[in-house]
Amino acid sequence: MDAEELLDLGLTSQLKGDLIKAEDYLTKALTQNPGLKGVHSGLGDIYLKQDRIDMAEEMYTKEIEINPVSVKAHVELANVYILKGDEKRALLNFENALSISSNDWRALKGIGYIYFEKSETSKAVGWFRMAVDGSKGDMALHFWLALIYHESGFITEMDTEIEKVKAGCKNVEKFSAKSRDVILYILGKIAALQGIDKEAIKHLEELRQRIKIKNRKKFELGLFYDELDILRTLAEVYDKVGEKVLSNKIQEEIAGLTRAENL
Repeated sequence: MDAEELLDLGLTSQLKGDLIKAEDYLTKALTQNPGLKGVHSGLGDIYLKQDRIDMAEEMYTKEIEINPVSVKAHVELANVYILKGDEKRALLNFENALSISSNDWRALKGIGYIYFEKSETSKAVGWFRMAVDGSKGDMALHFWLALIYHESGFITEMDTEIEKVKAGCKNVEKFSAKSRDVILYILGKIAALQGIDKEAIKHLEELRQRIKIKNRKKFELGLFYDELDILRTLAEVYDKVGEKVLSNKIQEEIAGLTRAENL
């Protein structure tokens, strides 16, 4: 098989969720033709899904060297920089993507998220709203808008966004294991926003049992989230329902994870 055929097989395998086979095909394609457009980007997608962040950064950077007008490579490299805490370079790559395609919703969404992280909510909403039209119901967009509206006291707007989020979460079983984790996080957070405390505890405790929580940012289904926020939200809900002992225990866990990261 030639490199183009291997690239097609690799991308198809990736879409089917077979990352091992996809990596094998794409690595062989790369060996045959190191300058083939899309190979580095495809490998970057695999490494990003596997939390091999440095390798993902390397692949997207090489893709841009080969194909400077790849909007996808610029967007994904920006996402990598967000995970690495480098918002300046993330913003630069989102802006580069928009200089190539001014209406790319992924880049618009990414810039909105950077402002969301900075608590510049009015700017974040503006960028998120520009991204919504092309996003085809992206859950992360509506989730972040729901959080902003909740903090701002716009309950009607929050409820509207929550319904859009729930529409994308109806069938959790159809998602992969890693995707199910972020769905549980979303459902838990949404239940907490709505004051449905038992449901919030159910989803977040299930998630807590599924993963080993660390002081790190994750990226799945287009959503960035801080794993410690799982614990913070649980502590808040337990405190709200009068379970002070559980709340305090979780806060101690958060403090321990934060100290460990700073050592």
